[in-house]
Amino acid sequence: MVAQTELLEKLEDFFCSPKFTCAIGDFMSEQTPLVQFVPLDEEQPLQNFDIFKQYTQLVERQLEEFIQSEGLTVKDVCAACSAAQDDEAHLHFAAIDYLVASTEYESFMQLAYDHHCMAVYQPDDLTEWDPEAEGAVAQQEGEQQEA
Repeated sequence: MVAQTELLEKLEDFFCSPKFTCAIGDFMSEQTPLVQFVPLDEEQPLQNFDIFKQYTQLVERQLEEFIQSEGLTVKDVCAACSAAQDDEAHLHFAAIDYLVASTEYESFMQLAYDHHCMAVYQPDDLTEWDPEAEGAVAQQEGEQQEA
Protein backbone atom coordinates (compact mmCIF):
# COMPACT_ATOMS: atom_id res chain seq x y z
CA MET A 1 0.00 0.00 0.00
CA VAL A 2 2.93 2.34 0.71
CA ALA A 3 4.14 1.96 -2.89
CA GLN A 4 0.66 2.78 -4.18
CA THR A 5 0.45 5.83 -1.93
CA GLU A 6 3.83 7.01 -3.22
CA LEU A 7 2.68 6.43 -6.78
CA LEU A 8 -0.52 8.39 -6.17
CA GLU A 9 1.45 11.26 -4.64
CA LYS A 10 3.75 11.34 -7.70
CA LEU A 11 0.72 11.16 -9.97
CA GLU A 12 -0.93 13.97 -8.03
CA ASP A 13 2.21 16.10 -8.31
CA PHE A 14 2.28 15.49 -12.06
CA PHE A 15 -1.42 16.30 -12.52
CA CYS A 16 -1.00 19.47 -10.43
CA SER A 17 2.10 20.57 -12.35
CA PRO A 18 1.93 23.72 -14.46
CA LYS A 19 2.50 21.66 -17.61
CA PHE A 20 -0.61 19.57 -17.01
CA THR A 21 -2.85 22.25 -15.54
CA CYS A 22 -2.00 24.66 -18.37
CA ALA A 23 -2.78 21.98 -20.96
CA ILE A 24 -6.15 21.29 -19.31
CA GLY A 25 -6.87 24.98 -18.77
CA ASP A 26 -6.06 25.83 -22.38
CA PHE A 27 -8.17 22.94 -23.63
CA MET A 28 -11.14 23.89 -21.47
CA SER A 29 -10.84 27.57 -22.42
CA GLU A 30 -10.95 26.67 -26.09
CA GLN A 31 -13.55 23.91 -25.94
CA THR A 32 -16.10 24.68 -23.20
CA PRO A 33 -17.61 27.57 -25.18
CA LEU A 34 -18.48 24.93 -27.79
CA VAL A 35 -20.09 22.52 -25.30
CA GLN A 36 -23.87 22.52 -25.12
CA PHE A 37 -24.86 21.87 -21.52
CA VAL A 38 -28.07 19.86 -21.54
CA PRO A 39 -29.38 17.55 -18.79
CA LEU A 40 -27.48 14.27 -18.90
CA ASP A 41 -30.71 12.26 -19.07
CA GLU A 42 -31.52 13.95 -22.39
CA GLU A 43 -29.98 13.27 -25.78
CA GLN A 44 -26.46 14.64 -25.87
CA PRO A 45 -25.11 16.69 -28.78
CA LEU A 46 -22.54 14.81 -30.85
CA GLN A 47 -20.17 17.76 -30.59
CA ASN A 48 -20.03 17.25 -26.81
CA PHE A 49 -18.91 13.66 -27.28
CA ASP A 50 -16.27 14.76 -29.82
CA ILE A 51 -14.89 17.23 -27.27
CA PHE A 52 -14.92 14.48 -24.63
CA LYS A 53 -12.86 12.25 -26.96
CA GLN A 54 -10.37 15.10 -27.51
CA TYR A 55 -10.08 15.53 -23.72
CA THR A 56 -9.51 11.80 -23.34
CA GLN A 57 -6.70 11.92 -25.90
CA LEU A 58 -5.10 14.89 -24.14
CA VAL A 59 -5.13 13.14 -20.75
CA GLU A 60 -3.83 9.91 -22.30
CA ARG A 61 -0.88 11.74 -23.89
CA GLN A 62 -0.06 13.44 -20.61
CA LEU A 63 -0.41 10.19 -18.67
CA GLU A 64 1.83 8.32 -21.12
CA GLU A 65 4.58 10.88 -20.50
CA PHE A 66 4.24 10.39 -16.75
CA ILE A 67 4.26 6.60 -17.01
CA GLN A 68 7.36 6.61 -19.20
CA SER A 69 9.24 9.11 -17.05
CA GLU A 70 8.52 7.08 -13.90
CA GLY A 71 9.17 3.66 -15.47
CA LEU A 72 5.65 2.46 -14.66
CA THR A 73 2.92 0.57 -16.45
CA VAL A 74 -0.69 1.53 -17.05
CA LYS A 75 -1.60 -1.42 -14.82
CA ASP A 76 0.42 0.10 -11.94
CA VAL A 77 -1.44 3.41 -12.24
CA CYS A 78 -4.85 1.76 -12.55
CA ALA A 79 -4.21 -0.43 -9.51
CA ALA A 80 -3.14 2.55 -7.41
CA CYS A 81 -6.15 4.63 -8.47
CA SER A 82 -8.53 1.74 -7.84
CA ALA A 83 -7.04 1.17 -4.40
CA ALA A 84 -7.37 4.87 -3.58
CA GLN A 85 -11.04 4.87 -4.55
CA ASP A 86 -11.67 1.80 -2.38
CA ASP A 87 -9.58 3.03 0.56
CA GLU A 88 -11.52 3.67 3.77
CA ALA A 89 -9.54 6.86 4.39
CA HIS A 90 -11.12 8.23 1.19
CA LEU A 91 -8.09 10.31 0.29
CA HIS A 92 -9.00 12.77 -2.42
CA PHE A 93 -6.66 13.09 -5.36
CA ALA A 94 -7.35 15.58 -8.15
CA ALA A 95 -5.45 13.23 -10.46
CA ILE A 96 -8.17 10.62 -10.06
CA ASP A 97 -10.83 13.20 -10.92
CA TYR A 98 -9.01 14.08 -14.15
CA LEU A 99 -8.56 10.42 -15.02
CA VAL A 100 -12.19 9.55 -14.30
CA ALA A 101 -13.30 12.52 -16.42
CA SER A 102 -11.29 11.04 -19.28
CA THR A 103 -13.14 7.72 -19.03
CA GLU A 104 -16.68 8.70 -18.02
CA TYR A 105 -18.69 11.14 -20.12
CA GLU A 106 -20.78 12.33 -17.15
CA SER A 107 -17.66 13.17 -15.12
CA PHE A 108 -16.19 15.01 -18.09
CA MET A 109 -19.36 17.05 -18.50
CA GLN A 110 -19.24 18.01 -14.80
CA LEU A 111 -15.60 19.07 -15.16
CA ALA A 112 -16.41 21.05 -18.33
CA TYR A 113 -19.37 22.70 -16.57
CA ASP A 114 -17.18 23.65 -13.59
CA HIS A 115 -14.66 25.26 -15.95
CA HIS A 116 -17.46 27.02 -17.81
CA CYS A 117 -18.89 28.44 -14.58
CA MET A 118 -15.47 29.74 -13.54
CA ALA A 119 -14.95 31.32 -16.96
CA VAL A 120 -18.25 33.21 -16.98
CA TYR A 121 -18.28 34.12 -13.27
CA GLN A 122 -18.69 37.85 -12.67
CA PRO A 123 -18.18 39.09 -9.11
CA ASP A 124 -20.77 41.44 -7.69
CA ASP A 125 -20.53 43.95 -4.85
CA LEU A 126 -20.69 41.18 -2.26
CA THR A 127 -18.05 38.92 -3.81
CA GLU A 128 -15.64 41.33 -5.53
CA TRP A 129 -12.19 41.41 -3.95
CA ASP A 130 -11.00 44.80 -2.81
CA PRO A 131 -7.27 44.63 -2.00
CA GLU A 132 -7.24 48.10 -0.41
CA ALA A 133 -10.07 47.23 1.95
CA GLU A 134 -8.43 43.92 2.78
CA GLY A 135 -5.16 45.72 3.54
CA ALA A 136 -6.96 48.13 5.86
CA VAL A 137 -8.61 45.23 7.72
CA ALA A 138 -5.26 43.46 8.08
CA GLN A 139 -3.68 46.66 9.38
CA GLN A 140 -6.50 47.10 11.95
CA GLU A 141 -6.11 43.51 13.11
CA GLY A 142 -2.37 44.04 13.50
CA GLU A 143 -2.93 47.18 15.53
CA GLN A 144 -5.44 45.37 17.75
CA GLN A 145 -2.98 42.56 18.43
CA GLU A 146 -0.28 45.06 19.41
CA ALA A 147 -2.60 46.80 21.88
